[in-house]
Amino acid sequence: MGRGLGVGSNLGVGVTLGVEVGVGVGVAVAVGVAVGAAVAVGVAVAVAVGVGVKVAVAVGVAVAVAVEVGVGLAVAVGVGVPPPDGDTRT
Repeated sequence: MGRGLGVGSNLGVGVTLGVEVGVGVGVAVAVGVAVGAAVAVGVAVAVAVGVGVKVAVAVGVAVAVAVEVGVGLAVAVGVGVPPPDGDTRT
């Protein structure tokens, strides 16, 4: 009788521990997956932002070059224009 109760108690403890361990593992896996997903999203966002910054810089450089070329051409055209009549400059 005593043994039967002892075995029953042991089984009960074993089942409880098993369930607790299983739940703990499940939670750990869920947290790990969530963290992994968060890291993946964070990396994707960082890469997207990085690409956006590079594109913005590239566009900015292109615009700056275009403006510089435009100014250069304007100056060149201005230098090439003959002075107006009556200009006393030598």
